Amino acid sequence: MTETTTEAARRTGPAAEEIHRTTAGITIDAPAELVYRTLTDVADWPLLYPWIVHTEIVEQRGIDDLSKFWAVRPGPEGGLRIWQSRRSLHDDTLCMVFEQQGTVGAIRRLGGAWRFTALEGGGCRVESHHWFTTDQDPAVVAEELDRHGALQMRTLKAAVEGREQDGPLVLRAERSALLPGTVEDVYGRLSAGLGQDGSAEETAVFGTAVEEYPDGSTGSGRTVHIGRAPHTIVLKHLDPPREFALYRRSWRLAQETDGVRVTAQRLAVARPEALDPAGERRGELLAWLGGRAAQDLPDGADHLVG
Repeated sequence: MTETTTEAARRTGPAAEEIHRTTAGITIDAPAELVYRTLTDVADWPLLYPWIVHTEIVEQRGIDDLSKFWAVRPGPEGGLRIWQSRRSLHDDTLCMVFEQQGTVGAIRRLGGAWRFTALEGGGCRVESHHWFTTDQDPAVVAEELDRHGALQMRTLKAAVEGREQDGPLVLRAERSALLPGTVEDVYGRLSAGLGQDGSAEETAVFGTAVEEYPDGSTGSGRTVHIGRAPHTIVLKHLDPPREFALYRRSWRLAQETDGVRVTAQRLAVARPEALDPAGERRGELLAWLGGRAAQDLPDGADHLVG
């Protein structure tokens, strides 16, 4: 059930800014702490929420952090949405307080809290309490927030309740190597190999890529490329191979004394029908991902690590 209320903000100045509030909740058959950890672990949001391409913690101090998100906009208009949120994680009370930085479409300011309460009979109750300001019709904005909030909660519930069953569906393979040169040079070479400008501090573009699939065939599909010079590149395939519900490639770079450490990762979520009860197909797909991750390392790589 979702409720929407409106109140005037207590502000100084020539005019009071009106604050509008929405509240949503859902019951999840899992321990409250597990659900809290799942939501607040932004590093795994690309696995939790299919529309999320990439996440980063930009700043962190104690219980407070500044997190950045890249997401594909739903609907026919599409596009990429990028935003930052300041968060306070209260582990003792299982509460996350947040406020987005900057405007988001018709929303001038947006913040709130997520609370996780254990239930006596087991499971937990999750509630989100959002507040926002807008210079447009607040009812329309609240309806959009309610719709997206309900989707977030349904997705969270399905992910946590199905974790034991769906865990084997997550496939992750990494290969690491040490390369000569500076991290800026290696980042530039990687970006150029993907058809992107390695000199840009940040890139976020849609494109297409030809990919060899696990069954040996090849195909072309839509992609989203995120570049964060000089340390991170992410390439998410919006049209993954038929074996996968999600498919993403990434590169992490770090300067070391003897060169640049490059870690290439292939991340996928297999469709249940693509696996077999004995687990043989899962092993084959992991081996395929590992081989492709090794191929993702630049020329001149040395000291390959599986």
